[in-house]
Amino acid sequence: MISENKYCVESLKQIKCFLLDMDGTIYLGDNVINGTHEFLDILKKQNKRAMYITNNSSKATSQYVEKLSRLGISSKEEDFFTSVNALEYNLTIKKPGARLFVLGTPAFEEYLTEKGFEIVKEYYKEEEKRPDFVILAFDLTLTYDKLRIACDYIADGVEYWSTHPDMVCPVADGRFIPDAGSFIECIYGTTGKRPSFIVGKPNPCMIQVIMEKYGYKPDEVAVIGDRLHTDIMSAVNAGVKSICVLSGETKIEDIEKIEEKNKPSYVFDSIEDVYDILKK
Repeated sequence: MISENKYCVESLKQIKCFLLDMDGTIYLGDNVINGTHEFLDILKKQNKRAMYITNNSSKATSQYVEKLSRLGISSKEEDFFTSVNALEYNLTIKKPGARLFVLGTPAFEEYLTEKGFEIVKEYYKEEEKRPDFVILAFDLTLTYDKLRIACDYIADGVEYWSTHPDMVCPVADGRFIPDAGSFIECIYGTTGKRPSFIVGKPNPCMIQVIMEKYGYKPDEVAVIGDRLHTDIMSAVNAGVKSICVLSGETKIEDIEKIEEKNKPSYVFDSIEDVYDILKK
């Protein structure tokens, strides 16, 4: 445990809603991180809320509910707010029913279709068939053809958004796989263009919508995550407390290198340490 002091204990006990990242924070692959079950149980006992916010756009919310269930964690779809939800929220504001060329999984495409958006599958020169946006998500079904068509549209000037900027996604055994940010760099190398809008963390959109929807004040909310440039920065940008856990991507030496204003409010080895504070 790294950050514990009297102020830390008192401050964290005042939190009413903990916004939890998932990969690297409560599980790695199919392995639950120690203390997760105990942390969630004590929140229920203390009438506090846990919500899950994630940049991972490869799964539908129902798939997250199913995954947590397999890990012994009970949840409902309304407990989640993902970069996919944030994307749909912002697309609806910008252009309801827009045509989209998507680098994303079938579950991601299905969600957007259900929300009234049209998915474009091919490259078209005819204006009436072309997409309004190219959307880059965490695509575990990515093919070379999809990547090529996306680059063609982006080079043509079609507006280009991404769900999140994470370079890698942590998995079991301390390994990482390429995430959306890696493909942002690939597309930049081909087209010279980066997304005009990235909706997921560190954008504070998810946190702001949750606070507005449920009536939380900034000092009643804390984000727990394992990534400095997404989880922690989203909390900094939203003006809420941030808790960095060292169970995923970030190492203590990484925290020492960043500007003071961007450092997490608290640093712990894992979510088990947060549980230890709340149970006191």
